Formats: sequence, structure tokens, C-alpha cells
Amino acid sequence: MPRRVLYVAWAPFFSGAERALLLTITHLDRTRYQPHVVVGTDGELASQLRAAGVPVEVCAIRYLDARHPLAWLAGVVRMWRIARRVGAHVIHANDVPSLQPAGYVARLLGVPVVTHVRFPDRRSGFAWFLRPGFTRALFVSRALETDALAAAPEIFGDKTEVVHDGVVVPPPADDATKARLRLELDLPADAVVVALTGQVSEVKGIWEFVEAAARMAAAHPDVVFAVLGDDMKTGGALRREMEQRVSDRGLSSRFRFLGFRPNAPALLPAFDVIAVPSHVEPLGNATLEAMAAGLPVVGSRVGGIPEMVEDGKTGLLVPPRDTARLAEAIGALAVDGDRRRAMGAAGRRRALDIFGLERHRDRVQDIYDGLVATR
Repeated sequence: MPRRVLYVAWAPFFSGAERALLLTITHLDRTRYQPHVVVGTDGELASQLRAAGVPVEVCAIRYLDARHPLAWLAGVVRMWRIARRVGAHVIHANDVPSLQPAGYVARLLGVPVVTHVRFPDRRSGFAWFLRPGFTRALFVSRALETDALAAAPEIFGDKTEVVHDGVVVPPPADDATKARLRLELDLPADAVVVALTGQVSEVKGIWEFVEAAARMAAAHPDVVFAVLGDDMKTGGALRREMEQRVSDRGLSSRFRFLGFRPNAPALLPAFDVIAVPSHVEPLGNATLEAMAAGLPVVGSRVGGIPEMVEDGKTGLLVPPRDTARLAEAIGALAVDGDRRRAMGAAGRRRALDIFGLERHRDRVQDIYDGLVATR
């Protein structure tokens, strides 16, 4: 008889954390674990889960607040009722903020609670959100775990695991697929296309991407820059600001803004290089998806990116916020098709060997097994 996992996700918008959860849930071994999901926002994550046949309920995720204690209590009670009705054997919060209500529900039911740690925080932040306690914390990278243990060793103790997110590795795309996708996306057939993919956010290095493009414009007239994603937090306000800056720099003819696409990973074969110039990056689905698609990555040497990208083998690493080095690295790959293809093939092998979704799923389910067995 499969056990039941109640997943809890605030999910105010759809970005890497939500995509990672979606992949985990839709690839569970249903003979071992059956998912039921509580989301704080009835948005893109909920829609995609429903489309996949996963049961989803919307429940306001509130934090303990002395000014509004009844609203907080009502949220916890509603989640407790869902968890009890579902018969949850494990509760799994998709991020640290979602753990606060989920942790209290787990305590009321006497079941283990897992929290994913996907973003860095200070000790005070961890202490506040993790106040109800947890059974296991899953960090998406060694770098993030190291920082958290240094900031709050008494909170995490020996209850941590590093579980890299997983990625679906599709069959290699052929030239016909690339040509079809470029036509669909209105990208020039014969250009070298460098893409920034995922959430449009300042911390993702969007301004460095624009400045690197400006540095390359004269020396690399055959390079086109694409932005696949949007600013989901503010309804596209930052993306519009990015478009304006591109226009101000006289680069509009060299840029394509493709917007948010639910099928973004399937569109990656249209590109030649993926840029990940993040200032902070605990892990990063954009990098994993690029590797799975057989594309080289030019990324910042921060956070979990060096755990994915092997510098000089599957891509190139540069200092964060360094537009000169970013432009130099992108330019080096733009003029060398053989090197791009070799790095992309090596990255795809690494994605298969280390970050494949089945490996990730099995690791998570083994952790559940261990927690349930000790009850």
C-alpha cells in the first residue's frame, strides 16, 4: 500500500522552486508514495499539477503574527484538516517559509516533516520560519548547506541532506528540430543565439547580460540574444524595464524577448549557448535544463553553479557581476562551434549521470522511507 505525502508550497509565482517540485511530484513512484498538494496560490503550479492529474487544494499560507492570530490559526487548522483527511504519512514543505504552517500541522499529527531549503537566509530568518521544528532539511546544493550550517548550526544540527534537483534529459535534438524551433520563435536561422532563461530578476544578472551584449555587439555581429522567461513577481514590470534598457543601448535588433513559456525546456534546442550570470544561485534549473539539452553554459562562479558546470568541460565560469569576463566567455564560444558542441555533449552526459530525475526521485523517496520507518 503506497504511503501518502502532503506537499506544501506557497507558490506565489512559477519559477525554479515550483518547477522542481512539479518534476518531483509527477515522477514519484506511485506504488511507493502518493502525492497530495496544498498550494498557497491558485496559479501556474496548481494548474500544471491539475493537468498532470495530481490532487491540489488551495489553502492560505500564513505566518505566526501576534496582530492577526486568528487568521494564522485558521490557516493551520485548514491545513491540518486536509492532512488528516488525506492520511499523510509525511509532510514536505517545498521551501523554508512554507514549513512554518506545515511544521505545526506535522506536530499536531505526529508525522515527520521535511523542508526543502532552496534559498539562503540569515540565522534570524531560519529561526523564524523553522520555529515549529523539522525532521529533515533537504538542501539543493552543498554550497547552500555549508552557508546555512555556518549561519545557524544549532538550528540544522545533523538533520541535513544535500539533494540536488533533478532534470529530465530528453533525446538529443537534431538539426531539423533546431530549425523548426527557430522558425516558431522567430529567431534567425543562421545566427548564434545566446539565451538567458528563467525568472527575469536582477539577482539573475539581467543587467550584466545586457551589458555583455553591448560589449559584444561590434565584434560579434552574428550573435543574437534571447530572453526566455518573464518577471512573474510584478507582472512583467522588470522585463519591460529590461526591454527599455536594450532599446536605449541600441540593441533592440539583436534581442528577442520570448516571454514565459510553460514548455520552456522543450524550446532550448533553438539556442546555442545559455548564460547564467546570477549574483546568487543556490542551484538553478536553468543550468540543469541547459545541460540536459546539450548546451554549454556560461555561468557565474557562485553558489551551486560550480557543482553543476565543470569549468572548461561543460561550460565556462566567470566572476559574478563581471560584464567584461562574461562577454569574453560568451564570445569565445560564439566563434567556436566545435567547442560549443563538445561542451554541450559533455554537459548532457553529466546531467544524465548525476542530475537525472530518476536519481533525484529515488533519493527523496529513500529519505521518506527512513523517516517513516522510525515512527
